[in-house]
Amino acid sequence: MRRLLAPWLLLPSLLVAGLGLAQPQPPAVVAPAKPAEEAGEASAAEDHMKDLAEDTSNQKEAEAAAEAPPPAEEWEVEAEEPERFGYADTTGTLENLEDTDGLRVSVRTGSLRGKRGFAPLEVTLQNLDSVPRPLRLGFQGYRSGSPSTVREVELAPRQRLTTYLLVPSAVPSGLFSVEGPNLRKRTSGIYLNEGDALATLVLGTSKAFEAGTGLSRVENSKSPLVNTRFMSVEEAPRELAAYSGFPAVMVTGEVASVPADVWAALENYAAAGGSLILARPPRDVLQRLPLLEPEPERQAWNAYAFGQVYLCQSGAEDCRDALLSVVENGKPHLEPIGPPQRWEEARSALRGGEWPLLPNALVPVGRFLVLIFLFSLVVGPGGLILARRKGPVALLIGVPAVALLTCLIIVGDSLLGDGFVTHASRYSYTWLDRPRDRLVTSAVGGYYANLALDRVQLPSTGVLVAPDELEDWTVDVSWTGGGMVAEGFLPSRTYVEWGELAVLTTRARLVVRQEGAGWKVQNALGAPLQGGLVRLGKRHYALPELADGAEGMATEVPSGKESLGRVVSPPVRVEIRAQGIRSNFMLPLEEGDFMARLGGPGFAPLATLPAQLHEGTHFMRGQVDKP
Repeated sequence: MRRLLAPWLLLPSLLVAGLGLAQPQPPAVVAPAKPAEEAGEASAAEDHMKDLAEDTSNQKEAEAAAEAPPPAEEWEVEAEEPERFGYADTTGTLENLEDTDGLRVSVRTGSLRGKRGFAPLEVTLQNLDSVPRPLRLGFQGYRSGSPSTVREVELAPRQRLTTYLLVPSAVPSGLFSVEGPNLRKRTSGIYLNEGDALATLVLGTSKAFEAGTGLSRVENSKSPLVNTRFMSVEEAPRELAAYSGFPAVMVTGEVASVPADVWAALENYAAAGGSLILARPPRDVLQRLPLLEPEPERQAWNAYAFGQVYLCQSGAEDCRDALLSVVENGKPHLEPIGPPQRWEEARSALRGGEWPLLPNALVPVGRFLVLIFLFSLVVGPGGLILARRKGPVALLIGVPAVALLTCLIIVGDSLLGDGFVTHASRYSYTWLDRPRDRLVTSAVGGYYANLALDRVQLPSTGVLVAPDELEDWTVDVSWTGGGMVAEGFLPSRTYVEWGELAVLTTRARLVVRQEGAGWKVQNALGAPLQGGLVRLGKRHYALPELADGAEGMATEVPSGKESLGRVVSPPVRVEIRAQGIRSNFMLPLEEGDFMARLGGPGFAPLATLPAQLHEGTHFMRGQVDKP
């Protein structure tokens, strides 16, 4: 009986205990009962304390809300940029490797690099022996299977040499090595500094830079206005690729002290789209910079083909303002677009949803859907009919045979459609410097190959431009001999885009001669002429369509300014990639100037690449030849 009553007796006690736990526990000392008046006063005091507690909590909430950060949008609007000062010296530090076997090697690590193109890695070599030494300099990223960048040099007996290994900016760190016959291999870890301000390459000393710009060096804890890398004028690089990655290059000393081959690289850099600043302009500036206007301005940027040149005055203020006005993220004139990011959904398109320059680089979805539909019909209903009429053994033989036949059809379609050749679409903008028999060109191309090409070669006056923010650099590069040899340029069955900057010698010209009241034009530009505009005798004439080497009569047009925009009308896909073209190219034509639209592969170094051209559109500006 007790066992039956125990649970019922325990339940009320638990309920009572639960209610007691839910209420605030009274003090341990039991107070005697109070009269009614005292109880009323006590309840009023309790209400007053509750009101004070609520007021205190409300005040704390208001203070917390005042101290809390604003919403994300308001925070972004009200955020201020950190205050910037002076310049930061990002030349880096020289690291000396072991010299126990008669060879001294020093490599500069932590130096500034551009955000695109190639970064010059400074290496100093000294042969302590009386015999020549062939050496191989190499740089390879830390990632397994990373491509290498090499340069082979030969040191004469007792020779000291400073050279540069041009490392792709997409590989900011890696392992540097020096090796040669009868020489212990030396290695050192190298990193290149990108910086957080305008990247400037200075040919000269820091003292001359401070005197020329009025900027002072800042501490490491402060944000600089510009990041500068200093180089000796005598030991500066001779390749265009060493300068093209920097938005601004400044020469602080006398231009006459610059070696001729270094100055040629600087002049090519300005013509190809760079910003060149001369702190002490020479008197013969027109001879050294032949593409300047006859009377260049002294307190403004001067157009120079695709680039610009600034001639500083005696004071430092204008030179500093010119340097700070350079766009930090200056992009190439024709910017290739790389593959989409890993998280982007449109895998058939390029980065940002853009479409390739080459139509046959896309997957033939329509043909594949037809083949898959036919394969499903044959394997599905056809397999059922075959199994009923011939039995299961025939089905086991028929299904693999149909699958093999489908694969052969897909392979045959690929061979017939793409073949074993390289497919390409190429577009370019070109300045023709006829008095000096050279041209400055900026090109972009889309490529697709079933079989990978072995290698391509560019001269020292040319630069191979990779897509911006490239995730994976896959090209082996050799700088032996001054030019660039690239292996792995076109992988098999993969669409890629590359840009080119080059200054090349040429015999291209457009010859005009007067016949009666009109002008006859001879196309000697080395490409089919698809139209254009020329200014002769203060009038504008439309160029006819001419094959290379052919002649034809030009026809007068009433307004050259309106026709110039119709001549330079690239496809929409090219306009998206040509956001960096400076307005110099579209300036009104002067007497004897022409603007032409051409076909063919173009004039950049990769135009000689064996390829089946899908489309070629090129725009050239220059001066005509008159008899």
